[in-house]
Amino acid sequence: MVQHMSKRLAAQDWLDFALATLAREGFDALKADVLARKLGVSRGSFYWHFADLGAFHVCVIEHWKKLATEAIIADIEQHESREARLDALLRHAFGRGAALEIRIRVWAENNAEAASALGDIDRRRRDYIEQLLVEAGIVQPLAATRAQLLYWAYLGAAWSRTRLTGERLDRTVAELKQIALVPAVRRS
Repeated sequence: MVQHMSKRLAAQDWLDFALATLAREGFDALKADVLARKLGVSRGSFYWHFADLGAFHVCVIEHWKKLATEAIIADIEQHESREARLDALLRHAFGRGAALEIRIRVWAENNAEAASALGDIDRRRRDYIEQLLVEAGIVQPLAATRAQLLYWAYLGAAWSRTRLTGERLDRTVAELKQIALVPAVRRS
């Protein structure tokens, strides 16, 4: 993806390209000179939009937060029923590649801003799953426990670089929904 010098890059162009580069190559590639060279522009274009590399990294992380969580939640909330929302969430989580998710988690091991953002995202995602389960009639604290288990299943699939499709995705989603929504067993 090489831009022509005649086309001025907006900050959004830099952020989108940074996320694509991060997913492919990791956080070490998120340097002004490396990205500028790949985009076919001067480093001046980078510094026109970002004060320094640290400020750029903060913007990249914020952009990821919006795309990886808030945009997905907004999309899921378009579904009418609670079951359809849970189904959409699980299909999104297990039916797509997670290269960017893994790269962000590796970056967070070496970057305080990424680590902080990741903590916020993990909480936001678990809270949203928990909210879906509570709305479906699962009582607290069982909803919180099941939300955590579903999230761990997602992270395990992400780390295994497993992307499910077709019948395998259908079976996995059906099983996870059953596990998530089974009524609590009364202990006597």
